[in-house]
Amino acid sequence: MLDISSISSSCVKCAKCVPSCTIYQVNRDEVTSPRGFVDLLGVYSKNNLDLDRNLKNIFESCFLCTTCTTLCPQSIDTASMIQQSRIDIAEKFGIAWYKKFYFYLLKHRKLMDFVFSFTSFVAPCAFKKSGDKLRSRFNMSKFGKRTIFPFETKSFLQKYKGLIESKNKKSNKKVAIFIGCLSNYNYTQVGDSLLFILDKLGIDTFVPKQECCGAPAYFTGDIKSVLYLINKNLDLFEKFIDDVDVVLVPEATCAAMIMVDWKHALEYSKDAKNLARLNKILPKFQMATSYLYNQTNLLDLLKQSSKNDIKITYHDPCHAKKVLNIYKEPRILLEQNYNFVEMKECDRCCGFGGVTIQSEKYHLAYNAGKAKAKNIEDSKASIVSSECSACRMQLNNALDNIDSNVAFRHPLELIKEALNEVC
Repeated sequence: MLDISSISSSCVKCAKCVPSCTIYQVNRDEVTSPRGFVDLLGVYSKNNLDLDRNLKNIFESCFLCTTCTTLCPQSIDTASMIQQSRIDIAEKFGIAWYKKFYFYLLKHRKLMDFVFSFTSFVAPCAFKKSGDKLRSRFNMSKFGKRTIFPFETKSFLQKYKGLIESKNKKSNKKVAIFIGCLSNYNYTQVGDSLLFILDKLGIDTFVPKQECCGAPAYFTGDIKSVLYLINKNLDLFEKFIDDVDVVLVPEATCAAMIMVDWKHALEYSKDAKNLARLNKILPKFQMATSYLYNQTNLLDLLKQSSKNDIKITYHDPCHAKKVLNIYKEPRILLEQNYNFVEMKECDRCCGFGGVTIQSEKYHLAYNAGKAKAKNIEDSKASIVSSECSACRMQLNNALDNIDSNVAFRHPLELIKEALNEVC
């Protein structure tokens, strides 16, 4: 558990974090800026401030993008402190019915498979409270292809199970895939593309049983659901972890959740047993593009493909660049075959912000996304890419709201297309 009182005291009020803060860029309110959050958290931690609905509203206004931490001379982890306060909020005020239902699904894979066999994961703003600005339209075609026939659509984990041997056997490497819920149900082409790339590289793939990483519940403060999912995943991972070289995660949020926030959750709950289990398997986890760039010959293969004129730009997911320090790898891979351009403020948060922001404070997500969408549109790119499906959902909506025709493609999808001409 973080010593919030001591951490908050180390803030020197320099305000380097304030101008780039996602919520401050929308609100222009000192209270909901990193400096304001830190002050309030310090007072709250000393029991000099009641956790009332006003304070709840303030602490739930943070996007948890961690921009402030990357800019702070003291590296104050404001997001983790706010995350800890959200556990208190959930315990005191409870969790809304639709969030409980959502998190219940995340803990029961078979039921989740049944539900999403005839629908998509929808943006949480579908449950948004009245009074917030409505979306211009909700174009489900951008959220993944769905069949009109119930139960016909299969998730990635329903299509692929167990060992998938490469048809281009070139090495003794074997990797596993942790796919993430959005790529499992909505954007199955992400996993398809990863399997295609691994096959081209001659790498065997193992698709294990797996549960949700727990990120939606964690950022909402539902620590019980998170601990349940961590324990179930550890049970599943330990069965195969010694038989694979690495576990690839094509989703920034899931990767950061497993590689960073699982430890935070277990430390908060003082679960030493599961923390020790986690530390044993963590070295095997990597984001997909990081592994493909650093530990395979994918770059050489891409150089064998021709370069086309399609102009693309890249959005840095907060969890990739600011939490895991991964941002160069996808760019280098994409630059080989596409006309790559950088947008203004490429690492500015897309504004997804989690279930609470999307459902109860959608006006904040809307305005944060609108600014990001304008940067994408101004780049003159026809495609924006990012290694995060939460960003995909948010940016598709944001681009839709400014009537932009820019399409979203995961880096793995673009890499697969570039490799199609390689024998």
